[in-house]
Formats: sequence, C-alpha cells, structure tokens
Amino acid sequence: MKHIVKLTFFIALVIVLSSCNNQSATDKSDENNENISKTKTITSEQKSQDKTNVKLPYDPAEFKRSLTKTEKLMLMQNGSLSGEKYNRSKMHAKLDELSSNMTGKQYYDQLLKLLKEDYTEPVKTLVNYDANIKVQNKGPNEDIENENMSAEDLEYVIMLDSSGSMAGEVNGQTKMDIAKRSINEFASNLPQESEISLRAYGLEGTNQSKDKKMSCNSFGELYNGQYKRQVFTQSLKDIQPAGWTPIAAALSSIKDDMGTRKKVIVYIVSDGIETCGGDPVQSVKELKQSGIDVSVNIISFDIEDRGQKLLKEISDEGNGQFKNITSQEDLDKYLRQQNEMLRYQWSSWKDEGVKESVRESDNKRLEVLDVENEIKEIANAEYKNLTEAQEYLRDHSSGNEEAMNKLSDLINARYGEITSYARKTSEKIRNNISASGSEKINDYTEKGNQKVEEYLQ
Repeated sequence: MKHIVKLTFFIALVIVLSSCNNQSATDKSDENNENISKTKTITSEQKSQDKTNVKLPYDPAEFKRSLTKTEKLMLMQNGSLSGEKYNRSKMHAKLDELSSNMTGKQYYDQLLKLLKEDYTEPVKTLVNYDANIKVQNKGPNEDIENENMSAEDLEYVIMLDSSGSMAGEVNGQTKMDIAKRSINEFASNLPQESEISLRAYGLEGTNQSKDKKMSCNSFGELYNGQYKRQVFTQSLKDIQPAGWTPIAAALSSIKDDMGTRKKVIVYIVSDGIETCGGDPVQSVKELKQSGIDVSVNIISFDIEDRGQKLLKEISDEGNGQFKNITSQEDLDKYLRQQNEMLRYQWSSWKDEGVKESVRESDNKRLEVLDVENEIKEIANAEYKNLTEAQEYLRDHSSGNEEAMNKLSDLINARYGEITSYARKTSEKIRNNISASGSEKINDYTEKGNQKVEEYLQ
C-alpha cells in the first residue's frame, strides 16, 4: 500500500514539473519570437534609413528637373583611373587582381570602377540649358526693359501758345491757324493707341499789363485721350490768341496732371519766350526730378536769335529738339519728319531685333552642338579604354569566352546609349531654340510692321 502511495506521488510530481518546463519553454519561445520581430523591424528601419542617407556622386539640387536613367548612369562615381589619371600599366595590374571566374556583368562593373569617365559638366549644361531667345531691344518711345512701363505710361503732350502775338500773320495766315492745321495733322498720324494731351497757355485776358496776372495763371488741358478727329479739331478751335506767355507754369502743370504716367513727349508750339517771370528750364528739371521721363521739343515761329537761344535751352534740358519755322510748309515738314523719324526708328528696331534673334539662336544652337560633341569625345575616350581593358582580360582569361562576349556587349551598349543620349538631347534643345527664335522673330516683325504702318502718312 505504501508503495502505491509513493508511486502516485512521484507521477504527480513528474506531471507538475513537466507542465512548468513546458510553460517556461513557451515563454522563452514567445520572447525569442518577439526579439526576432524587433530585430527584423530594426533591420528594416535601418535599411530604410541607410537608403535615405545614400550619398550620391552628384547633387540633385543642381539640376532643374529630374534626371533620366541614362543621365544618372553618366553621373555615377568616376573611375579611379579615368581622365588624366589613366595609366595603362596600373590598369593591367588592377585587372590581374580580378578573379577569372567572374560573369560578364561583374567584369563590366569592375571596369567602370576603374575607367568610367566624368560627364558631370556637359550633362549639367544640357539638363539646365535655357533654350529661350531673350532679345529685348528698347523700342522708340518705350522702355521694354522696365517691367513697370506700359503703353498707358506714355503720353504725347502738344502745348500751344495762346498768347496775343499768335494772332500775327505769316504769309497771309495767322500763326494760330498755321499751328492748328499742322498740329491736327500731326496728331492724326500718331499711333492709334497713343494718349494725346492738348494744352494751351495764355488762354485768358489780353497781352496788356492790366491782364498779366490773370493771363499768366491761365493754362490747362483741353483734350486728353486717343485721337478722335472731330473732338480734337473742336478742342483746337476753342484755342484763340489772348494773353501772355507762361511757359514755365504750363510745363509745371504737367506734373500734376500726369498721374501715374512716366513717359511724356512734349511739343511746344510758340512764337515767343517766357513773359510771366517763370523759369522754363527749371520747370523741366523739376519734371525730371519728379520721376517723369520727359522729352521737350520746341517749335518756334520766326523768333529772333536771342529768343531762339532761350527756347533752345528748354529743349536741351528736356533732351528734345529745337526748330524755328517761318511758314506753314516748314511746320508741316518738321512735324511730318517727326512721324517719319519714328517710322524709321521702328523699322530699324524691327530689323535689329530680327538680326539679334537670329544671331542669338545660331549661337545657342552651336553652343549645344559643342556640348553634344564634348560628350561624344568623352564617350569615345571611355570606350577606347574599356575595350582595351576587355581585350587584355580576353587575352589573359582561361577560356571564359562567354563572360568576355557579355562584357563586350555591355561596353558597346553603354557607348551607344551615351552617344544616342547626346545626339537626341542636343537635337531636342536645338529644336526648342529654333522654335523660340522663330517666335521672337515673328514678334519683332509683326510689331515693327504694325508700328511702321501706324506712322505712314
């Protein structure tokens, strides 16, 4: 009986111990699995981090677009014996260290580590090349280079002397009538989009002393806008010979009326000098100091030498022209020459713009062609060194013909890929240059022809 009790106790003990061992083993197994899982996670994260931190042999930020597969291939790490470092004896010594049981691809990779050439600069040039033609010639009476200048900033100001002396006659016609007819014809031949300001001074009173104060303060704008013959003609009719000659005050008033306009071309038609005590030269200086780009042209009626000198000082300060006329024909001829001069200037602007666009386009295409040839020259040197290394390996390999044939195929394929890239990329850029050049030439031609047509009589 005692033996039976002992045996039962022993069996129970074995069962308990066995259960504990199994639980322990399970716990250890779970712990091992958890550690393995953590290890895998760390390894994966590390690989991801390593991949992110891989240092490329080039800086992607230096290129304005994503690189193609071929471009990346060309920008890989340069060979240790490439370029000026090439040495045939050293290359042979390095090749002798290679195993004779490598595959063609393995041989190819080893040869590139030795002999891959540097394509960085020409590839960077092609990738970042700006194919746009950027000829920007300043046109007559406009500032193309100033982005803040537009057609709305340009205004022609015709300032007519309305002093009493304009009632005087020249060859049987009053100076006022001569001036009105010529001014009307001149205004009608300005560009259609031109803004015209018709102004007069000495509008009120008489040229007698009692009316001087009133007359010297009488000046203003009678017309502003694009030329409309009926309205403009009526505005001219409203101007009659009256008082004194406040040229300085009339010029100063331009500053107050121009608003945001920055370019003003002034034509003053007068038969006399300042008579209201002002300083027209100082008025022009103040206009320029205010930020207005002003050009002042003076047309005088049969004035004596001293008067011509004083009026010319105004046009000189205003970077304009002075012209003294004695007849209707003289005035018509002068104003017609102003139109013809602008027509000639626009024609010259067109021709010069076309010529410069063609020249820049040709230069850019030649520049890109030079880069294409540079890449091909580098590829030729690289191909020569690679094939020479391949021949050396073939001569010193022990029957590894399959690997050598594969190596030859890879070298030839690389050479073809690089030279094809150079040719096609260069051709694409040169086509873009031609397209941009044609567009620029058309712009100059169309605008030039339009402007020339506008100034035709």
